[in-house]
Amino acid sequence: MTTVLAWLRGLFAVGMLAGFYVVAFTLLAADAALVCFMLWGIVELPSQGGNWALVVGSSIPAASALVYGIATVSRTEEPPSDAVFLRRADAPGLWRLVEELAGQLRTRPPSRIYLTSQANASVSEDARLLGFAVGERTMNLGVPLLLWLKPVELRAVLCHELGHYAGRHTQFGAITYRGAASLRSTLFRLRMTARSDEARIGYAWLFQAAIGAYAWVYLRLSLAVRRRQELEADAEAAAAVGPEVTAQALRAVHALGITWAGFESRYLRPVQRLGFVPEDVFEAFAAMVGDPPVRERMAELRAHPLELDRSPLDSHPPLARRLALIEAMPARPGGTVVEEGLLVADPSPVPRVQRKMLGEFGHSATALPRTAWADLAAEAFAIELASLLLDAASDSRAIARPTLATVLGLLERGEQTELIRRLTDAPEPEEQLAEALYALTGQALAGAGRARWVLSWTQGYLLDCPQDPRGRLDDLVAAAARDKGAVPALRGELARLGLDIEAPVVLALRTVAAPAGRTTARRRTRSAPDLVVEELARQRTVAKVTMGAVIVTGMVWGIALLGSDSSQPYGQSYRPGLPTAAASRYTPWPLSTDHLSAPSYTARLPVPIITEPILRPTPSLYFRIHFVVRGDTLSALACEYGTTVEDLQERNDMGKRTDLTVGQMLSVPAEGEGSGIVATDCR
Repeated sequence: MTTVLAWLRGLFAVGMLAGFYVVAFTLLAADAALVCFMLWGIVELPSQGGNWALVVGSSIPAASALVYGIATVSRTEEPPSDAVFLRRADAPGLWRLVEELAGQLRTRPPSRIYLTSQANASVSEDARLLGFAVGERTMNLGVPLLLWLKPVELRAVLCHELGHYAGRHTQFGAITYRGAASLRSTLFRLRMTARSDEARIGYAWLFQAAIGAYAWVYLRLSLAVRRRQELEADAEAAAAVGPEVTAQALRAVHALGITWAGFESRYLRPVQRLGFVPEDVFEAFAAMVGDPPVRERMAELRAHPLELDRSPLDSHPPLARRLALIEAMPARPGGTVVEEGLLVADPSPVPRVQRKMLGEFGHSATALPRTAWADLAAEAFAIELASLLLDAASDSRAIARPTLATVLGLLERGEQTELIRRLTDAPEPEEQLAEALYALTGQALAGAGRARWVLSWTQGYLLDCPQDPRGRLDDLVAAAARDKGAVPALRGELARLGLDIEAPVVLALRTVAAPAGRTTARRRTRSAPDLVVEELARQRTVAKVTMGAVIVTGMVWGIALLGSDSSQPYGQSYRPGLPTAAASRYTPWPLSTDHLSAPSYTARLPVPIITEPILRPTPSLYFRIHFVVRGDTLSALACEYGTTVEDLQERNDMGKRTDLTVGQMLSVPAEGEGSGIVATDCR
């Protein structure tokens, strides 16, 4: 049954991927047909070429974005950028455990294991022949899981990932995943191309609408299958190690993942932007995990797991549903779980993961011992808020730099509202003001040598002031931020601590004697992600190609336009030194060059017999040819031949044009055959 289900899912994945090709190539074919039709038009009918520049110039960027998305479908999935290959000699215990669990699940073990920096695990399989042939298997295992999960929890995680192999999920899952990735990539590039077409109407929006509609269907159908596969992998893990252990592992991974993400985003990356990192990142994270308030928070996350900002396109079912299904399974008969020994014998792969993780951020940084790095982090966070408050308190008319006394003066005059407006637009701005005032006051004390900052894994930074052991300063700062009447009490306490509030506040990292830059300030400018930079570079290249194509097409159009006389609708040809007359639109008639000595002559043709009533008047069939000489105008010719400018324009299919060229042949009424309507300025 598992084999049949896997083949059905495989056919579904291949069919969905083929649908992407069909939609994409249909759009490309329609675009190519439009461009070819326009190119044919500018060669055959150059005077009616239309907006060929719009068609060519708008089609190339949209088509290139679509082709680039199609090309990514067949790319092989690469390991994460921070992944380090784990040889069997580096971790014989881990390899032995993985192979043992694979044997229990009756599936083939992975042939490659990579260590990554993420608090997660995943498996993949090279899709050969669209997934119908067996490929190489790969497992990615996060270092945080390896270091901080209990042995039984790690076994459950490994069983879950191997359960994907047992259910043959990865055999065709790679195709579905890469198809989804290609759709996202294509839509991203089409959106950016459409935004770059602000000054003109392009076709990227049309391609985006069509691909977006298909992506909506593709993702929701494929994600429904992938979520079902996650539940099947949970069931495999529960059958191998028991429902209780599997649920415990899911809760532990959830709590560990949130804690690791907080460590990386709140502490590691902001301080790295300043140019400093801990010598051992995982040692610094161990200090965070060992902090009592953090342990309490992780315990709360394990007991009551919350998924905030969950995406509707998440490939995993809601954690609450997964836990409910696992915990509803019958308990496994009690068995003795053997504690695992040393899984990684050679620790060198872990530092390599750290170097790759820090290197992918793109900033060179100085490695500091954990304690020095922690002190620097606390000081940097405090300096950032202190500098923001001083910026908000600055006056463009004042020459002197604002100080703590400047801020207290504003608060004492009741200008809290204006100060808050300049400081922040975040929710709960009063609390933001109190936090910034605490940072400024503490930094003034730290700069004067009266206190020091220490890192708090839950609050960011705390002020260690020996002369204020009871923390009375915290309450005074909070009160002064709320009420101007509490400012004098804060002034008195600072005077007791020996602080000169008029002195400039030191905004430098005393730990390393370096100025502190912005870390998480709201006015910080972020560098564009690598994907955006890559896409902008691709668009610049496409813009050059598009400009070249437009120039070449314009040259072809110009040559075709010069080779034709746009004033003559009947396609006259000219003999050297002597023009020839045009043919009648009704019947061909030859002209002998012997009769062309006079500048004009009259020719009479047989009048066709008309048996049906004519609903609109037509030009007379009695006409003569006039060769335009220098000084001729349509209005003068209309007066000369007893007709109107409109009649001449209609006879010669000129539309609204009035321009004439020397030697041009015009059809004019024969004598006595004018319209009878003569302009008043002829009289």
